[in-house]
Amino acid sequence: MAPKPVVFVLHGAWHGPVYFEPVKSKLEALGYTMVCPQQPSTGGIPPTTTLYDDAAHVRAELEQLVEQGEDVVLVLHSYGGMVGTQAAAGLGKAERMKRGQKGGIVRLFYACAFLLPLGKDLCGGLGGRLPPWIKEEANGSCNATMPEHVFYHDLPAEEQKHWASKLKHHSTIAQNTPLTQVAYTDIPVTYLYCEDDQALPLAVQEMMVKQSGLTDVQELRCGAGHSPFLSQPDVFVASIIKSITA
Repeated sequence: MAPKPVVFVLHGAWHGPVYFEPVKSKLEALGYTMVCPQQPSTGGIPPTTTLYDDAAHVRAELEQLVEQGEDVVLVLHSYGGMVGTQAAAGLGKAERMKRGQKGGIVRLFYACAFLLPLGKDLCGGLGGRLPPWIKEEANGSCNATMPEHVFYHDLPAEEQKHWASKLKHHSTIAQNTPLTQVAYTDIPVTYLYCEDDQALPLAVQEMMVKQSGLTDVQELRCGAGHSPFLSQPDVFVASIIKSITA
């Protein structure tokens, strides 16, 4: 039996590894290793980190794994879709095999995540402006003003407050940094549509997949809001595993 791939998670803006602990424990119980690095643009001081800084940080960890011969499923949530799209280019399993190298990224798993064309930034993907629930600060950071509703509306009220209290500021410039390379043209893609998402509406998710020009995307759906790893962790894990066995 082939070894299980490493599940490498890229969190969204304002979030961090702690939000994926429920998923990590479930994956580990099934024999998977999960990695979720903290990206510099969230909580950074000074708050001026770009997408490229996040991508370089993530790529260094990805390169270390694949050079050790590990296969990796890259799970991308929200802004993490931008980071993974940028960081994973050239690290696909098929590409590395052609060069006689072991290991590589076997799938990109976008979960209500940004899947944008070369040259686009996150803000551009939303029509050229950030949504009204994002407040820009004078120091270069930005914050979500209605996280309980936007991120966690399908969780109980106490859990909404708990997770909202753990959010950190995010670098505004990271949301305006364009992609200079894209990984999804050479690595198989799964997209998990979150049909009750209040941050990245379903219509926007579907539009991004359609406009990507990709013809063989594995499309999965769930009824969760923007944080399926919290509100529907069993569904989230089952979807990841389904993408691995696709």
